[in-house]
Amino acid sequence: MTTAPRSQPSPLSAFFGRVLHKDKTLGPILLSPGFVFLAVMMAYPFFYAVYLSFTDKEAGSAANFTGFENYQKLLSTTLFAKTVVNSIVYTVFALVLKFAGGLVLGTLLNRPFVGQRAAKALMLIPWIMPTVFSTLIWNWILSPAFSIINEVLVGKLHLLAQPLPFLRDETWAMASLIFINVWRGVPFFGITFLAAIQGVSTEIIEASRIDGASPWVSFWRITFPIILPVVIIVMLISTIGTLGDFDLPFLLTRGGPNNATTLFALTSYNLTLGSGLIGLGAAVTMSMFPILVILVIASLLRVRRQQDNI
Repeated sequence: MTTAPRSQPSPLSAFFGRVLHKDKTLGPILLSPGFVFLAVMMAYPFFYAVYLSFTDKEAGSAANFTGFENYQKLLSTTLFAKTVVNSIVYTVFALVLKFAGGLVLGTLLNRPFVGQRAAKALMLIPWIMPTVFSTLIWNWILSPAFSIINEVLVGKLHLLAQPLPFLRDETWAMASLIFINVWRGVPFFGITFLAAIQGVSTEIIEASRIDGASPWVSFWRITFPIILPVVIIVMLISTIGTLGDFDLPFLLTRGGPNNATTLFALTSYNLTLGSGLIGLGAAVTMSMFPILVILVIASLLRVRRQQDNI
């Protein structure tokens, strides 16, 4: 009894078979839909915003190329100078406090105690809570008219003679904005640092303890250098989000009082939708781009250097 000869696969089927069975080609193929989506949803708006920043585009009028005129206008205005200063102060203070709070929180949660799982779950509430919802709650807590904090301190406990001007004073408004950003961001830092700390080999820590290293020295000389790449990436992600923050200042202070809390995104919003100066608003947004590029490149180089040293 003779068997029928096997049919040879077509050249096209053979080609796809070879491509899909190679790791070098399978990865890009699987990632290509995501890249296409990002190109359509992010790349096009980005390059269109770059184009608008070099035009005199206004609402209801055609765009005419003007070169760097929008950027020259921004550099000559006090609003843009105040926006840059506010954004730097807001980002730096918020990052430092989130880093310190997250590191302390991650270290404490790494130690076993009663209710540890419940503490981890409760810690995430500020971070997972919708920004609009949490900001409206804080707006009620800090409201100049019916602040519950002032009601307790002034009306109930009589510890203060005058209510604290949380959202009416320039310094207090910025401090309130930073505090709420830190309150929302510390859980993300804490849970990420906790995961990184738990990934450190306990044998290395125990060996350092045997050699006489204190817990403080062991953490900063062994644990922290190992988790440093994670710290850098988390700081980079938070920097990008904090520098471009829009929801919190828009909902809480609207940039006031006297533009004391206006940031890049809020200034761009006010110029674009408030005044109809679309080209000028796009220039404000694009002015952040060189800063972010430098931060990303510096962070990635630092992470690669740190990984090479481990």
